[in-house]
Amino acid sequence: MIGGQVCSYPERVQSLFPQDKDLVTLAAEGYLGVPLHDSSGNILGHLALIHDKPLHPKPHGIAIVKIFAARAGAELERIRADEDVRHLNQELGALAEINRAIGQHLNRDELFGALAACLKTLVPAEQFGIELPIEGGTKLQGHILTVRREGTEPTQPTILPASGTACDWVMQNRRWVIAGSREELRERFPVTFDVMSSIGMESLCALPLVSGDRSRAALFFMAAEKGAYVHVRRGLLEQVAGAVAVAVDDCLAHEELRRQASKALAESEERFRDLFEEAPIAYVHEGLDTRFIRANRAAMRSFGIKPEEIAGTYGKSFVPDTPDAQRRLREALESIGRGTDTSGVVLELRRKDNGKPLWIQWWSRPDPSGTYTRTMFVDITDRVLMEQEKARLEAQNIYLQEEIQTEHNFEEIIGASSAIKKVFKAIEQVAATDSTVLLVGETGTGKELIARAIHNLSKRKDRVLVKVNCAAIPAGLIESELFGHEKGAFTGALARKIGRFELADGATIFLDEIGDLPLELQAKLLRVLQEGECERVGSPKTLTVNVRVIAATNRDLEKTVQQGGFRPDLYYRLNVFPIQLPALRERREDIPLLVKYFAGKHGAKQGKKIETIPQTIMEALQGYSWPGNVRELENVIERAVILTPGLVLELGEWLPNAGAASGATAPTTLEELERVHILETLARTGWRVSGEKGAAKLLGLKPTTLEARMQKLGITRKARGTGL
Repeated sequence: MIGGQVCSYPERVQSLFPQDKDLVTLAAEGYLGVPLHDSSGNILGHLALIHDKPLHPKPHGIAIVKIFAARAGAELERIRADEDVRHLNQELGALAEINRAIGQHLNRDELFGALAACLKTLVPAEQFGIELPIEGGTKLQGHILTVRREGTEPTQPTILPASGTACDWVMQNRRWVIAGSREELRERFPVTFDVMSSIGMESLCALPLVSGDRSRAALFFMAAEKGAYVHVRRGLLEQVAGAVAVAVDDCLAHEELRRQASKALAESEERFRDLFEEAPIAYVHEGLDTRFIRANRAAMRSFGIKPEEIAGTYGKSFVPDTPDAQRRLREALESIGRGTDTSGVVLELRRKDNGKPLWIQWWSRPDPSGTYTRTMFVDITDRVLMEQEKARLEAQNIYLQEEIQTEHNFEEIIGASSAIKKVFKAIEQVAATDSTVLLVGETGTGKELIARAIHNLSKRKDRVLVKVNCAAIPAGLIESELFGHEKGAFTGALARKIGRFELADGATIFLDEIGDLPLELQAKLLRVLQEGECERVGSPKTLTVNVRVIAATNRDLEKTVQQGGFRPDLYYRLNVFPIQLPALRERREDIPLLVKYFAGKHGAKQGKKIETIPQTIMEALQGYSWPGNVRELENVIERAVILTPGLVLELGEWLPNAGAASGATAPTTLEELERVHILETLARTGWRVSGEKGAAKLLGLKPTTLEARMQKLGITRKARGTGL
């Protein structure tokens, strides 16, 4: 069974394993064993079937037993997971109690009793305690930690010579000692060996209690079992040791205060104040109205306040004016007013000096006098910011995975004409800045490619280029897509969604088809451009983002502004640096370069090599008006490569009509030209929109984008022909 295999012994299992007395007791004759695995494949045990008669299981019977074994393994793993959670909760509870003991118990006996109650749930031990150095460090005073019952006397401490003990070595060297058996201690620590032998202890774990730059004491655990502390959780015990060290230090300081005369008392009080001031955990004493009475340096650093500002500061002034934050403050004040402890509450605050977010986990306990509360908190800002960054990176990773699945029409900007060189120069001029860019050009002129080139040449190139097609997203969802939403913000919002602007923080966002953005969202976009602020749908919290915007359109936005379909202030904000992308018919001298590039690209994909492009074909391609621009040209060449059987490119049945070549019957406006071209393509495909032989494929568009164009241009099945 150790090997994780099914074991079957149909007969005489007792004779095969004569050392197994349980088989004799059960009068076993036949045996079937199936291993129990956890989700990682580790063996947890096995499920055994034992019969007093021969046991010859059939395959389906073994399969059924395996099913039961799998279910049993899963249940065992769940039970173990529950145990792990229970242990973790116990540890966190014990740590909280230890921290609470720091402020509650200054009497040594009371403190050690409280620590005993906390520590007994954390580390398995028959005996555990604290060794304190006395008489200049020559001797150790040992305190066995036990939970005292009411009315009983505390356990008397023991005195040992320091030399030859593990605890003295631990304090001197500030290092741990972990021994799996007392024999390991015989040579190095003979005194500790003798003590453990006298009480029957085998394993030892000892660690220093360091406060400031001094080893104040040593914490030790003993167990009768060998190797009990081989796998002890060092990180947990380090936290325990830090908290216990503060508690012991405070306790010893308090005893010093009680022993000293008035002068010594003043000196001790000063030292105690230093401990309060220099503690790594933030401490605040505040009145019932949250007015600060005292605050240590850690608290002042977190809040961003100076010592002279403590007296006039109120704790509630750090709470932002949001419903959730105000509700948490109200509940905490009500709890304090009832004299109830507030434990482990997480709050989002704002620093006083710079207004930046501050997240704390805090504990507050009303003083017995009822006049003020003692508050302790831990600054968890870095952890929260790390979790937020992790969520952002996870969302970015999902976006990039989607991007990997997106097919780009072409990977490089091809051309040497004066028109495209003008675009290159504009890219070089604007890329290094953070200015907003507006790309204007017909469909298929490569606006996304130009946006990617600007991004890749900018100082934001190491971050992702986030793309949004404003025409392809339904109007009811585009606000959520751009700015995100909270869980439950609307029907179907089953989880929080990070918007594209938040995802593009520190990077570039490309807003394609910006002219199709709904009018009601244009004001929100303008606010992002002007102030760098936005809110998720369903959240009152304002997000600050640093995003470089590149927008693109094939519309005449000035005309759209005049018609009331686009906000003029948004248009002027977008039109900071416009780049006009030339149509392919305006740079016909680039067509040979593009044809050769696309022929090579698609030839490689299809396992073909196109060596020659006839002059007649090149002239025909250069003579065509290309209303679909570079995207249409690529689709034509891809189809030609498919149809070409040899090394010489053939166009097949594709021939531009005379009107398209000469431009004699060309429409007078861009929309008319687009409408004619879409109608011609639909006619050639029998009005099929999607699919490999559909119009969308020939035009280089997504079917949904083509349908949106048809609706916009009023193209229906009844409107065959040019319709002009």
